[in-house]
Amino acid sequence: MSDFIPVIDAHCHIFPDKIAEKSRDSVRDFYELPMYTSGTVSHLQAERKQIIRIQNQNYKIVRQLICSPAVVPKQTESINHFISETVQNDSAFVGFGTIHPDNPDYEAILSGFKQQNLIGLKLHSDFQQFNIDESNMYPVYKTAQSLHLPVLFHMGDKKLKYSHPEKLACLLKEMPRLTAVAAHMGGYSHWTEALEILKPSEYLFFDISSTLQFISSDLLMKFIQKFGESQFFFGSDFPMWSPAKELETLVNFHYPEKLLYKLIYQNYADFLHYQKND
Repeated sequence: MSDFIPVIDAHCHIFPDKIAEKSRDSVRDFYELPMYTSGTVSHLQAERKQIIRIQNQNYKIVRQLICSPAVVPKQTESINHFISETVQNDSAFVGFGTIHPDNPDYEAILSGFKQQNLIGLKLHSDFQQFNIDESNMYPVYKTAQSLHLPVLFHMGDKKLKYSHPEKLACLLKEMPRLTAVAAHMGGYSHWTEALEILKPSEYLFFDISSTLQFISSDLLMKFIQKFGESQFFFGSDFPMWSPAKELETLVNFHYPEKLLYKLIYQNYADFLHYQKND
């Protein structure tokens, strides 16, 4: 029997060493929030090496989803190569690729994901400056759906409306079978609206990154009760937050042991198994 409880971190960002500090500072300035670290691959790998002791129980991160959005079209190829190479060099990483809305060759890019060991698509509409439900994005979503690529959407912002939960609700009304992961519990700083607007679906999942420091355990439980306990994934949003501290916050919500295990490990393990065998 293992001497620790396994954890999957379903939302992490990494950057090449030479631009890691610049990238961290850009994210820090955009959100006006302090950053935990610089977001290099080695820093993220170090998070897996530690045993996290919380309430007399040992936890250990065993897998991490990595992604990075292309802010301009010309970054797409290099970012996907970087994520792909990182995944191939370390099997504990799970890679999501990127595209930019202005990439005309999106079909070829998405079709190449699985050969690159990229199992999904990450979009950050606030950085990439497009509305989630823009009509010109529907061909991209349809291609992703046809290729069985889940789409991880950055959700919510205090300043901008590109990723407001109403945008995702409109998209999913038109494409109800698109596998979507709504980051930040459906809308950073817009959780009340997300709870009201979004509709339960077997194809709609949530990660709870950049969320736990700002919400109550009762609010998260309301989401779980509405959308289903199997639809939620633990995530840290590294390098913004410390994965260990985010995990400690969730554990201190004092949910039943079986539910906590689903949130921190089993749900995403099942999700990855489904994607692998689809």
